[in-house]
Amino acid sequence: LPILHDAASEEASGTDRSPSPASSPQTRIVRIPHDESNPLVEEVVVPVASASGEGGGGGGGGGDAVPSHLLRSLGLDDADADGVRVVPLIRTTHPPPGASQGECASLAGLFAYSVGPGGGPAPSSPDEDVPSPPPPPPPPPNVRATRLAMACGLRSARFFGDVWAGRVGHHRRLPGCGGLSLGNVDLFTSDVAFACRGSPDLRTAIADEMRGVRVPEWLGEAPRKTYEDGALLAALAAAMTRAEAREVEEDEEGDRDDGSSPSSSEGDGSWASSPGKEDDEANAAPAQKIANATLCLHCRRPAAELCDGCGGAYFCEEPRKCKANGWSHRCLCPTWRLYVRRRDRLSDFPHFSGWQLPLLGMDCFASEAPYRRFLTDVLGVLPSSTSRAAGTKAGDNWWSTELHGWSGGDGRTSRAVDVLRRRSYREGFALGDPTWIPEERRVVAEDVARANARCAEDRPDADADAADLIRTDDNGLCVLTSWEHYYRLRSLPPSSPAGLLLTFPLTLYHAIRRYGAVPLAAARMLERPLRVHVVGVEKELNFADLFKEVGFLLPEDVRVDLTWIVREDMFPKDGGGAAGKDVSLRLTTNLGLNVVGGTYGEGLDPDFDVAGGAPDMIVGMNAGLFAYESWRHVVTYLRRRPNVVGVFTDYNEHSGTNCASLGGGESANSLVMNPFRQMRAMPVYCMNLPQLSNGFFYVFNEQELDE
Repeated sequence: LPILHDAASEEASGTDRSPSPASSPQTRIVRIPHDESNPLVEEVVVPVASASGEGGGGGGGGGDAVPSHLLRSLGLDDADADGVRVVPLIRTTHPPPGASQGECASLAGLFAYSVGPGGGPAPSSPDEDVPSPPPPPPPPPNVRATRLAMACGLRSARFFGDVWAGRVGHHRRLPGCGGLSLGNVDLFTSDVAFACRGSPDLRTAIADEMRGVRVPEWLGEAPRKTYEDGALLAALAAAMTRAEAREVEEDEEGDRDDGSSPSSSEGDGSWASSPGKEDDEANAAPAQKIANATLCLHCRRPAAELCDGCGGAYFCEEPRKCKANGWSHRCLCPTWRLYVRRRDRLSDFPHFSGWQLPLLGMDCFASEAPYRRFLTDVLGVLPSSTSRAAGTKAGDNWWSTELHGWSGGDGRTSRAVDVLRRRSYREGFALGDPTWIPEERRVVAEDVARANARCAEDRPDADADAADLIRTDDNGLCVLTSWEHYYRLRSLPPSSPAGLLLTFPLTLYHAIRRYGAVPLAAARMLERPLRVHVVGVEKELNFADLFKEVGFLLPEDVRVDLTWIVREDMFPKDGGGAAGKDVSLRLTTNLGLNVVGGTYGEGLDPDFDVAGGAPDMIVGMNAGLFAYESWRHVVTYLRRRPNVVGVFTDYNEHSGTNCASLGGGESANSLVMNPFRQMRAMPVYCMNLPQLSNGFFYVFNEQELDE
């Protein structure tokens, strides 16, 4: 792994790291050479005084002085000003009234500057008969600047040639000189060293693991700000599109009034995008499974050669140039090496008897075939090709949606699902051995005592460690920290594969117990149920009664109302889809379930349009917040409601990090492995990252009970 010590050595050399005083026009920027063998270099910007005598930059105002500095330092004149390209990486935020100079500096934006071919209009010859000179060769990629942009949430940005990074923000004017001025703010190499040379994953744990310098707080908040800017632009673009559509409709109505027929066009040439919207190869959600083969990260053709740097990405072999053309993977490669090394830990389920091992092999990352064989041939819970030919009906248990995904209400496995159908555990699990299925009853104190006694019996030569024993928390909930805890509590043998489905209710229970202590305590004080909205519900529609397990694990005096928020197109088309919308079910005496059709912010206001009331918690399993536009409203809602706790899971660490960073630095650092992740590897196709259903937890607006 790279040892990132340059910034520390620069500090040890005696370089002054203190910001320039507010009265000084001189500020620092950082040059990021495209040649990675050259170090990051700080440059001093001294703006030229304007005609009015007011200098730019520093604390003197005058706007951004970096472009003029670059022109002067590179021996160019003002005629080349168009050749300086400025790309905002972090938007400058206007400080609130009364903000201190330090607070103003923390709200400064970050900008990338480049000078060179392609910055201005193409050169032309004054004589039309003389051919124009050939365009200059493209500059080489700048991996470190691109990595910095990724760290700021701009996953699709690419930089070439040398790049300079600088900050622009507001300054307090000297007394008697007015309020705020806009100018440059100091940027040190230590501020961006880790993001440039280490990893776009800015979590503290990753910086420590790579022996890097931790990033400043303002940089850790960059992905959140970028995402929020994208949400605002998306809302603006949607409003403009609706307005244009109304105008077009009115024009067409006018044309038809004149006796003409409506005309079609190929588009008006307009375009809108959201900064930070993911279109990078590494984050693209695999929409199709092509021939059950691993795919090249760059071109998506079948490929089997792994990146020799991280072992986490597939590329085409020579003579195809996918490795060279997909150079942006170099920005992620050192980080993915860390992710790949966690495969053994993620795949470690020591309590089970070994039945799970075939589901965690490398072949499971390329195909669903091993899991299909396990369900059909080993468990017999789904019909095999032979039994289908014999007329056995599929979809009669909870396993029917474990394969092929959900892909909307008209998907292959979702069409036959009846949302309203109630099943017992024996019908739903459909496992031949009844000891593999938990009893349909509430957990009581005797169960906890028996589980702890069994733990002591299994360790006759030593006292059971306190961590191995099940205890209860301040709200009376059992603190379950592993599958072993749960299996002992529910008297399930290690040979039971029921955990493959129980990952869903156990993940929800753990979210409530671990992250919902504060809202649960408040709800109990108000003598009402804890209100939990579960968003992004899809295949859970097939096994509503499986979530009775949450009620069985809760104390009888702890009441929870679940509300499943289901997108309209996710309801099954053939089964009980239409009837399954907007219904209420009583799962246990203390657990209710409401099913609501709609989407946050798109016709459904969670504060007013849900019968149970506004949420205390929002939970989304395998959410993929970064990948889908429809999640923007959920993220925005949580930002505006800091008293609402949001808990989400994701399949792999890369996706989880990107999604968690949308909530800011604290949310990013909350990413942890889920003790109740599913014990099978899932296909990723273009990546070789360890991926498991409900693999990682992260939380927005985390709250802790006071001691």
